[in-house]
Amino acid sequence: MKNIRGLILILALLLPFSCLPYHKHYIKSDAIHSKARHVAVLPFVNLASYPNAGRIICDIITTELYSAPNFQIMEQTEMLEKLKISNEYDFDNILDNHAVKDLGKRLGVNTIVYGSVSEFRYKRGLDEEPIVGINVRMLDVTSGKVLWAGGKSKTGKRYMFKSGSLNDLAHKTCHELVNTLINSK
Repeated sequence: MKNIRGLILILALLLPFSCLPYHKHYIKSDAIHSKARHVAVLPFVNLASYPNAGRIICDIITTELYSAPNFQIMEQTEMLEKLKISNEYDFDNILDNHAVKDLGKRLGVNTIVYGSVSEFRYKRGLDEEPIVGINVRMLDVTSGKVLWAGGKSKTGKRYMFKSGSLNDLAHKTCHELVNTLINSK
């Protein structure tokens, strides 16, 4: 009986640590901040079951990048207008560096931001907490080198019997990811 109580106590103490967010990033801050960057943000590949999660995260990342110094962001409508003649790019599946580099040259930018959304949903169960998982890369079009890569997975929290929204968690996650880039000087 004591062993069962001890096991339950250990599990209860470890449970909060099982839901910690995951964050990983790589950055070449000297190369990123060495010159002004003209950036195109591609629609993110949607690996989640939530419809349009890739486009939602793309819009949030783009909004966050507007606050970054030395970044001139190409508006989505301008990018799509420049590429409307061509059907050779499948934005829903573009993760290849060579295709991204080629696309950047055609758009006339020196930097491309792209990535994927691995999770974008509410967890099932009693709590129905939101969960978001994002992977993002920044590619220098001239050299073909990745200047910044980040990944973050985060679960929402419950406050006084109310959980945060999926959209709110997505904004917080994107904000934290982009801050690793902005604050890397």
